[in-house]
Formats: sequence, structure tokens, C-alpha cells
Amino acid sequence: MTAVHFGEFDSSVQIPSDTGGRTVRRTRLHDALDAALTDDVRPFPVALVCAPAGSGKTQFLAGWARDILDTEGAPTIAWLTIEERYNDLDLIHRVILRALSETGNPALVHLCDLLGGDTHDLGATLSAALVDLGERVWMVIDDAHLLLDDEVLTDLELFMRWQPPLLRTIISGRFEPPLALQRLRLDGKLFTLTAQDLAFTADEAAEMLVEHGVHLRPDDLAALMDRTEGWAAGIRLAGMSLEGHADPTGLIEEFTGNRRAVADYLIEEVLAGQTDDMREFLLRTSVPGSFTVELAEQLTGFADAHAKVGWLEHHNFLVNRITDSPTRYRYHPLLRSYLRAEISRIGRVEVEHLELTAARWHTEFGDALLALEHAVNSGDHDEIVSLLSRTSVSLIVSGHGAAVDRLLERAPRSTQDHPSAPLIRAAAALAAGNVPVAASTLDRLDREVSVVLTDGTEYRHHLLLRESLRVQTALQSGGVGEALTRLREVGVESTGDSAYDAFVLLQEGRALLFLGRNTESEQILLKALAHARLAGPALTVMYCLGSLAAVSMSRGEVLRASTLADEALTLGRAQDVKGDPTFHLIELIDAWCRYVRLDEDAARTAIEAADALRCADARTAGLVDGAAALFGLGTSGQRHASVAVLHTHSPVSSSRPMPPGIRAALLPAIQYAYLASGESGWAHELVTETQSLLGATGDTAVIEAIVHLHAHRLDLARKTLQPVLNGDLECTAGTNLIAAWLVDATTSLARKHDSRAHSALTEALHLAEPESVLRPFHDCGPQVRDLLVRSTGRFGVLDTFAEELRASFPRLSNTTSDALTPRELELLVELPSWRTAEQIAEDLCVSVNTVKTHLRGIYRKLGVTSRRDAIGAAQKRGLL
Repeated sequence: MTAVHFGEFDSSVQIPSDTGGRTVRRTRLHDALDAALTDDVRPFPVALVCAPAGSGKTQFLAGWARDILDTEGAPTIAWLTIEERYNDLDLIHRVILRALSETGNPALVHLCDLLGGDTHDLGATLSAALVDLGERVWMVIDDAHLLLDDEVLTDLELFMRWQPPLLRTIISGRFEPPLALQRLRLDGKLFTLTAQDLAFTADEAAEMLVEHGVHLRPDDLAALMDRTEGWAAGIRLAGMSLEGHADPTGLIEEFTGNRRAVADYLIEEVLAGQTDDMREFLLRTSVPGSFTVELAEQLTGFADAHAKVGWLEHHNFLVNRITDSPTRYRYHPLLRSYLRAEISRIGRVEVEHLELTAARWHTEFGDALLALEHAVNSGDHDEIVSLLSRTSVSLIVSGHGAAVDRLLERAPRSTQDHPSAPLIRAAAALAAGNVPVAASTLDRLDREVSVVLTDGTEYRHHLLLRESLRVQTALQSGGVGEALTRLREVGVESTGDSAYDAFVLLQEGRALLFLGRNTESEQILLKALAHARLAGPALTVMYCLGSLAAVSMSRGEVLRASTLADEALTLGRAQDVKGDPTFHLIELIDAWCRYVRLDEDAARTAIEAADALRCADARTAGLVDGAAALFGLGTSGQRHASVAVLHTHSPVSSSRPMPPGIRAALLPAIQYAYLASGESGWAHELVTETQSLLGATGDTAVIEAIVHLHAHRLDLARKTLQPVLNGDLECTAGTNLIAAWLVDATTSLARKHDSRAHSALTEALHLAEPESVLRPFHDCGPQVRDLLVRSTGRFGVLDTFAEELRASFPRLSNTTSDALTPRELELLVELPSWRTAEQIAEDLCVSVNTVKTHLRGIYRKLGVTSRRDAIGAAQKRGLL
């Protein structure tokens, strides 16, 4: 046999070198490809790596190959980089033999020498020879998209279909070469890695940037990932630009396709070779953020738009298909920004016409925000005004007020004077938490708009929206009653627009909730929810569900509140509105539902809500901090510090408007927390604040009675509580009646009225059982647990719930609570008050020596030597 002569070839048969050490190791991809080719049960004989230019295909495969060769028992890897001139059967055969020979495997070198003289029927001959050789050989064919010759493709296709069992073929290219790969795919013989698989993760991008000496902050890295979408070339170009740059944040903001380095790469590697028609097509379809084939036809006038989109997609032309109905396509952000910069060459008038075409297209298909964006870009006053008149409400209720406000800032001045514009500005201010700006904007409209709007219907709709926004403002700043009156004076009647009606009714229902008129609020909110579900604004549906959950929380309907909050949060997560303050306030309702049912996730849920609100609405975050401290007291390692946080950020003492039922629902637990920490001054302060905020309600009486009980003023506690128990004084929060009966039970125990104590406890169980409310029983301390134990089997149909409640108390590691006598337990409750032994003796009607004797017994049984240690030990054992 004649030896093969390789002088006509270059180094395209060698594994590409690691240029300067600048190759990120793609461990996840290396492992995936290695596993696919070596699977013990059913390995893939062929792998396809298919992605656009600049995706890092060659570097990935080169790194993978070097990793494989460094392992023990590695296969022989042959590398072949295709060139356009290889579209010749004899030539490609000789290149394949050279690639095998240059692996350095002696057996393969000898085999290539034997086959070198005649390469016409190389496929069958090589296949048989490799079977006889019995060695693992993996062949990488890079830039396979350059293979175009039918004879070459047919030969390669047959070889892959019947290749030897120990051979693996890895094909890499910008797009799939015209091989019958689908048959291999259906037969389960083809493993594929796509552009999505090759996209760099944030960690991989950071590793690549480090090679350039660039270390980005998390937010800057996230911004760069948004710009590049993990495209390797984009990240590499960004790294080169950022190297030594003084302002990385500013550069990333300006890192677009018209930046010189990026533009040059796109021109040379992506756009080179395109026809004039295709370049025109690309320019015109870059106007919208995404497009359908039909929109592409309108923008370009090309009847073959479908074929052009198909060609771009097949050739991985940095275009992505968006699964939707109808199917839409979008260009990579860097490519689109380059095309948008280049589009000016077709003329300003034509570009404005394209923007107007896109605006009308999005209007027809119901995307009001995109329609308005393109209308503003077109500068067409009539189109913008028409859109504002028809869509301002839906844009506001969908949470797009801030986005629309930014658009209007660059709209023509005549458009900015339209009456809808200030309403959108007020909505945007509310979304940003800027209540004063919203209020002043609405007040200014009182004086101006009546002159501008002459159409009665249009003016009434304008007034409804304005007064609804005024209510929304009042919910954060005060004056809810006055704002509701103004809204109702306009006449809250159906407008025929479900989105409009849902928004107006939602604000009316919320106002009633904040005024404590829960029954009316629920009726209105249910109507708002029905309209919202019909109209489809998911954000409004979430708001309605959250407001209904707040109504249920006020009433003490824990299970219903939990169900409504869960549905609202599920909807919010699906819509990715987790930056919305209302979403996190609904999380707080969910946390409270968990808290009163002793769910351990209550504190975590509240903490997460508080963390998120610091970014979305810092004023509200403090209130949620207080709630998180309250919900986490049971597991807090520094209980007094947590109570101090609760006092600083009290969710019930704030002067900010809050539904009275929600404010009241938290009161007893906070009062018990203050007293258990020895902060009787805070407890008295809470009573005063509650009287000021809620008035003479049952809730105020309950927390005042708790103070009297703690001070052992039993008669005063009974007298304060009696109107609540008789039904003469109603509680604002439904769960507080449970707390009232428990205070009565504890008071009766202290007075040795065991029968009355049992009766009061039974009433509390009767109220708590339907909603599985457990927390108030724990707040009362060990007396209630001991009464539950002593009354086992005496609760009739409530015995099952009573047993569940008993089981919910923490199991003690010893029998301390059983060892403490009733008098010692009674004295133990007094310890956090830090009153003297003489004061306690006077309240308990015993001698000072008796108190000191009991105190010594408590210390001995708790294993402590001081009052402070006794309080800590008792709290740890669940006795306080």
C-alpha cells in the first residue's frame, strides 16, 4: 500500500489549542456529552452540537476532548475541521485518514497507511477495519455546516448509520448539515446539544470575565446576562471591553450591537454573505421586539416572509422561536440593537411608518403597552391619543403605569397634555410608592380636566378613574372615608368595560375594608373579582383575592383567608409580580394564617416578605419586620431582642392606614409578648394606642384585661372582659373572641373557679375548632395546657380538637411543669413583671415569706439560681 501524502492539508485535523489558557471549563456540558457517549445501557453513537456563530462550540468541544484525553483508559480522539474546499469525496476521505493518523495511535497510523492508496470505498472498508481493530475511537467533525456536496453528505450519512460499535461521531456546526439526522434521532442514536444548552450560565460568564481581570457585582453580571443571553461571543466581547474600564455599570448599560467590537463581529461572522433582500428583511423586522410571519409580511412587503423566517431559523441565525399562538420570533438582543442602529439608512419617514405598522398590529392583537410604545416611537399624535383613550385603564390596572409614564416622557408635547396622561402619572407614582406626587397630581386635575373633556361619558369615566386613584392614594396616606365618598358621588355603576369596572370596584371594596365595613367590602370585592376574571388582568385578580383574604383574616376565617391568599400568591408567582408590594402584603396574610395554626413556616414567610418589601416599599417593610419578629418569637434565641424589634416596628401601633380587623387580629399575641418579656410599660402603652386607633371595641377590652390579669387584678380583669363575653362589645377581629374566653378561663383558674374555667375553655375550643386556631391557647401560658390535661375527655365533640391542641404544646424534656405546684406556677407567671416579692405577695394575698418559699422551689425545680435565669428556663420549657 502507498502511504498517504498530507502535504496538501493544514492543521485542521488537530484539536484546537487552548489559546492563552482562556477556555472556561464547561463541566456540566462535558459531563452530559461524556455520559451520552459512554452510557452503559444504550450509548448514543452520534452527537450533534448545533448553535449559532459565537456560541463557543469549538472551544467547548476542544476543552471536552482535552478532559477526555487526560482520563485513564481514554479513547482515541480524531479531530477534523471542515473547510469549504473539502466538498470533494476523494479529498474528504484523505482528510479523514489524516485525522485518524495524526492521533498518534500506532494501530490507527498503520491502518491509515494500509487504506491510503485507495479511498473510493473508504466508508465500508474503514468501518470493517475499525471493527477488527477493537479500539474506542471518537471522531469530531467541526464546522460540518460547510459540507454541501451531495456525494460527500450521502457517504457520511451511510457511514454514521452503520458505523462500528466502538466508534463515536461528534458533529458540530452552526446549523444542521443536510444529513438524514432525523432518522438517527427517531432511532435513539443521536444526542443533541443546542444553543440553549451552550448558553453560558452566570457562573460560567463570571469565570470567563475573570480571565480579562473583570470582577462584576451581582447586579452588573445579571444586566450583562440579560444583554448577552449567555451568548459566548457577546460575553467575550464584553470582557474585552470591560478590561480596565473605570465604569463597568455604565459600559454594560451601553453594551449594544452598535458598539464597534460587537458590530464588527456581527458583520463578519453573522451578516456576511447575506443577500440584499435578506438584509432588508432583517432591518425591517427588527422594529418590533418580536414578530410573527404575518407581521413580517406587513413590515417588509415580502410575500416569501415565511420562507425567509424558516431559512433564518434553520440556519441558527441568532433568532429564537417563541412558543405561542401565533408563533413569534425574536432576534438576539445584541443583533437587534445593531439592526436598530442600522435601520436609519432607510429614512426617518419609513422608520416611523414601520413603527406605526407595528403599533396597529399590536393594537389589533390586544397588547396595549407594546402598541403604545411603537405609537410613541412613530410620533403620531392621533394614534397615541386614540390608544390612551382606549387603553389607559387596562394599562393602569395591569400595573404598567410606570412603564407608560416613561413612554409619555418622550411623546410629543401635545400628547402629554391629554387628560389621560396625568392619571397615568399618578398611577405610576403610586406604583413607585410616591404618594405625595400622586396626591398633588390628582388635586391638580380637579381644576383642569373639566374644561378639557366635554363628552359626558368620557368625562364620567375620567372621574371614576381619578377618584379610584384617589382612594388608592388615601389607603396609604389617610382620608379613606372622604375619598370613598367622592368616588360614590361619581356613581359606581357598570361602564360596560370589565377591566374598568374591576379596578373601580376593587378600590371601593378596599376602602370599605379599611373602614372596617367587612360585609360591604366582601360584597363589592366579589363583584370586582368577577369582572377581573372576565377581563383577564391577572394583577387585578390577585389584588381582589388578596383583599378578600384580608376580609377573611379580619373575621377570623383562617381557612378561607389561607385559601384565598394561596390562590393570589400562586397567580402572582405565575405572572412574576414578586416586586409588587401588595404581593408581599398577601404573603403576610398567609404568614398570619400559618402563625395561628402553629405552622413553622410562618416566620420564614414573613421574613421573606419583609426582605422583598425593603426594595419595593420601604415604609411598609418596617411593619412586616414587626410581624416577622412576632411570628418568630417561639424559635428566637434572643427573645427580648425580638420583642424589642416588635415594639419598634409594631404592626398595630402605626399611624399608617390599616384595616382595623387586621390590626386587631395581632393585638393579643403582641400583648402577651410584651408582658412575658417584663415590659409592662409597653403593654399599657399598647392599650392606650389601641383605644386611640380602634376606639372602645372588644379588642381593646381584651388586651386591657390581659394587663389586669397579669397584675393579678382579677376582679378588674373580669369586669373589663364581661361586655365582650356577653356580646355587648364586639371584637373587630374574629379570633379575639377566642382570646377573650381564654383570658376568662385563666382568670377563673386564678380565682379557683374551676367549673367556670372549664366552661370558658370549652367556649374557646368551640370558636377555634372550625378554623384550627391553636396560637391563642399557647399565648395564655401553661395554665391553659394544665387545664386541658385535667379536663381530658370532658369536651364532648370537641375532644378530638382538644387532643390535637394538647399535642401541639412542646413536650418537656423533664417533668418540671408537673413538679411545680399550682401556687408555684401562679408565681412563675409574675416573674417577668420584675415586681418585688412584697408587691407580688400583696396581689396574691399571701405573706412575703410564702412567696420567697415558692420562689426557692421554682429555682430548685428549674435548676437555676436567679430570677432572670428562671424566666429564661421557663420560656425554653414552654412554661411562659
